[in-house]
Amino acid sequence: MPTTTRTVPLATLFGIKIGANPTWFLALLLMIALLGGRFEYVLPDASTTTAYALAVAAAALFFASLIAHELGHALAARRFGIQTEGIDLWLLGGVARLSRDSRTPKEEFVVAAAGPFVTLVICGIGVGVGLLLGTPDELWDAAWITGDRETTTTGLAIVGWLTFVNAALFVFNMVPAFPLDGGRIARAIAWGVTKDRRRATAAAGLLGRGFAILLGAFGVYSLLEGDAVSGLWYLLLAWFIAGAARAAVMASEISEQLHEVTAGEIMDDGPAWLPQDVTALEAEHDTFRPFDVAWAAMLDGEGRYLGIVTAERVRAELAAGRPNVPARELLDPDDQPRVLPEAALDDLLQSQTMRRLGALPVVDADGVMRGLVTFAQVREALAEALPGADLRV
Repeated sequence: MPTTTRTVPLATLFGIKIGANPTWFLALLLMIALLGGRFEYVLPDASTTTAYALAVAAAALFFASLIAHELGHALAARRFGIQTEGIDLWLLGGVARLSRDSRTPKEEFVVAAAGPFVTLVICGIGVGVGLLLGTPDELWDAAWITGDRETTTTGLAIVGWLTFVNAALFVFNMVPAFPLDGGRIARAIAWGVTKDRRRATAAAGLLGRGFAILLGAFGVYSLLEGDAVSGLWYLLLAWFIAGAARAAVMASEISEQLHEVTAGEIMDDGPAWLPQDVTALEAEHDTFRPFDVAWAAMLDGEGRYLGIVTAERVRAELAAGRPNVPARELLDPDDQPRVLPEAALDDLLQSQTMRRLGALPVVDADGVMRGLVTFAQVREALAEALPGADLRV
């Protein structure tokens, strides 16, 4: 999708920022214009003002359902420790910007399926409400917005259309073409069967490009038949899916390469550290001044990690005339940054704690500190893994 640098903030739900790309406002206006005309047709007793007010309400409900779809992805991803940087609405729908790609077939399947599941639930609710408002035939007519003017009600007109458009969204998203949700589900299944993420991604990407070709061909056919609006729309969808499939495959390949490099492979295994029994004065003279570091990890007699002590706190004690205060008392119990030796390079790149401190202690599952990985080492490893990559991370 287009760059999100000009995204207009709309709301925050479950701690996730919802925004809109400027192209979304164009989609909103087009939808209101089209729905206003449709509602005037199926509700002959309604005024033009009422018809377009209903169109605004229907469009708002549709985009709310899109946000719910993307929240399904985001909240499922959160279960696996994948953060969502935001949800953006744009010309062709919505997208949840996840902090990283899936690590396992299960992650991929659950996160990909969560969005369509929410859409399917919305369809079910729509059918239930519609049947409370009218008969199945009336709901069907309202869903296609071609019903009998004498029997279609305001409620059925909105509920029927919303149910239909979400059903169409579900069917479209379930097409097994990467990067649509169906394509990601297909990748998860292929990944689980072959145990090879790269092969699964390549196969799903090929399906995505094939689907784009079919859409493009149908768009050309529609143009030749004189249906310019549908033809251009299908061509736009084809262009988007083809480009997104290519970009998603490339991003997956890059993620795979970064995931192969771990903190344990690039760390410094002999960093400066503080014994648990040193004083503030000893910490300053033996560690902070000679090594010129802003903080140091403290270890017990068996090498277990206790936390970090900052040079700022040590020097504050010295300035206050307390050189013999035990440095262990200067540990912050709420700030014990660490990373496992098997942490992948892409996880380190996304770590805000790494950016804040400039380095992270590498601590194994038993609590023993194995080394220190610095942001400079991460940048160097990135350059080696991806020659020519933009290192402004």
